[in-house]
Amino acid sequence: MLTNPIGHLRKNLGRPLGRRSRRVLIGSIIALCLFSLFQLVAPFLISSTVVRESMERAVAEWTGHDVEIDGTPDIRFWPEPRITLREITIRKQAEDGERVLGRVARLSASFDLLQALVGQPEFKDFRLTDPEIYVLREADGRLDWANDGLLSRAVRDVQPDGSGQVLAADDDARMGDVRISNGLFEVSDVVSGRITRLQSINGTLDWPWLSRRLELKADANFNGKALTLDMSSTQPLLLLSGKSGNLSGTMTSALFHGQFQGVANLAANAFLSGDAELTVPDLAAAMNWAGMNFTGVERLKSFSLKTRLVTNDSILRFDNLSLGLNDAKATGILDLMLLPDRPARLTGTLAFDRMDLSAALAAIAPRALGDTSRTSGQLADLELDLRLSAQQAMLGRFMLSEAAVSVMNVGDQSRIDIADSDFETGRLTGRIATVKGGTAGAVALRLAIQDADFGNIVKELGLAGPLPAARGSLDLSLDIDRPLEPEAWRNAKGALRFRAERGSLSGVNLAGIRQLAAQKPYFPLSDAGSGSLEFDHIDISANLADGSADIREGRITGATETLTLSGVIPYINNSLALSATVATAAAAAGTPPLMVFIGGSWPNPVIWPVSQTPAKPLQ
Repeated sequence: MLTNPIGHLRKNLGRPLGRRSRRVLIGSIIALCLFSLFQLVAPFLISSTVVRESMERAVAEWTGHDVEIDGTPDIRFWPEPRITLREITIRKQAEDGERVLGRVARLSASFDLLQALVGQPEFKDFRLTDPEIYVLREADGRLDWANDGLLSRAVRDVQPDGSGQVLAADDDARMGDVRISNGLFEVSDVVSGRITRLQSINGTLDWPWLSRRLELKADANFNGKALTLDMSSTQPLLLLSGKSGNLSGTMTSALFHGQFQGVANLAANAFLSGDAELTVPDLAAAMNWAGMNFTGVERLKSFSLKTRLVTNDSILRFDNLSLGLNDAKATGILDLMLLPDRPARLTGTLAFDRMDLSAALAAIAPRALGDTSRTSGQLADLELDLRLSAQQAMLGRFMLSEAAVSVMNVGDQSRIDIADSDFETGRLTGRIATVKGGTAGAVALRLAIQDADFGNIVKELGLAGPLPAARGSLDLSLDIDRPLEPEAWRNAKGALRFRAERGSLSGVNLAGIRQLAAQKPYFPLSDAGSGSLEFDHIDISANLADGSADIREGRITGATETLTLSGVIPYINNSLALSATVATAAAAAGTPPLMVFIGGSWPNPVIWPVSQTPAKPLQ
């Protein structure tokens, strides 16, 4: 059977209300009328002067300083009782006169009508428009802002209580919800003189009571970049007092994303203990934005870090560290030691899967690379004692495998050691270090290559001309008085020795050279024809100075011939000035050796045969 719902509704509405329903309805109407009546008569019952003076007194009590209010206060009662103060300035008496601690263009807070009726309004849920807060960070890490106000006493008397904090009842105060619009927060560090400034702050601070948990969510601007902060702590007063307190939160911008959960300490060393993560897509841009001058970092594009921070006295340990540099990944452990009256010291070990050794070394130890012109940044005085290993390590154009590297930077000396590595089927070790007590910027380079494929090395370097293709060893020792730049090699001093076993010199045709030497007074090496000089052993040693190599000993031994070299190679302009003698095994039977002078430029020198005709006797 079809029913009519509209008819049922009319029928139900037409019925008289029950006793209980009538009581509820009447009670609601009476409560509404009383509330409306109270709101209408409250402005006449409550003294605006009392509320205004209480608000002004509350601001002074919070800060413990003189508060000046230039604007006209305003009180409204709908939709909630709220008072607004304008043009507030907070000052502190200092040794050099008054110091402005803060300014607020507009400060408003809600209050309870019943408490206001008895002349004791209590304020909460503050709104700050265009606030400016100026804070000094003292040498011990304390933030000096309040004097003897509520906040200062709470910071001074707070005690840890497990994962929270505890205050005496007289020190506790209600804060509530604080909303900030277009704020400025500036911290001046007394020790370093550095000023940190957050601008355009918009957000909320949820702090019901001073003794309870604090939560901050805000957007701000730092050095021209937008930041988003989301932080909380159950021990905020301990943090403000320079003691350790728990802290968790994230900080995000277009340049980085960081998060932390653990225990923080804002004192002089600013230690953290807990789980931390940091991701930086462009490290050079981020450090430039942060005002940190760190040479070599421009070669390290992306950076990421995930670790467990552990604080022990003056040591901050990066435990279970996972590190990312560009496309390379590393794991290990690092210790950052911050000792009084001594530079910070970073020690530890890192194991990379692969790394750009040149970029990493330029970043972490620029002075060892002879670069003293860029060590004036905040990290210039950082002492290092690191052990690095890599399955694959790029060194210029070459790939090292199973590399072990040591980096030290202590006092006025830096040193980088390649303790071991596999290189071109051989082994490479080396050291580059600043010369202690030497000329500013002077460095010492030591390189040893053993049993490596020099044919492939020559190919990788793109060198042209007659060069040995053989397995051999190279020892190089150089002292350089300037940073390692191209012009510095002109003044390098040192020694070189190259030894190899069976191999060949491409482009050296001794038979063609002998033939042309009997026909022409001089000729380019290329005219002697193609081919190569096969040898059983090569041993060349030279002294290096003023852009030239002085051949101290040069001998290339073949199956039937031996080539002996002496002279000078001015390598800075690719020229040659050598004497060469080719002796055959049949020389003892009367075959004279071939003597030539090698000059011109590399890679196609000119050869001048030297006459063997004995000089005529004097008449």
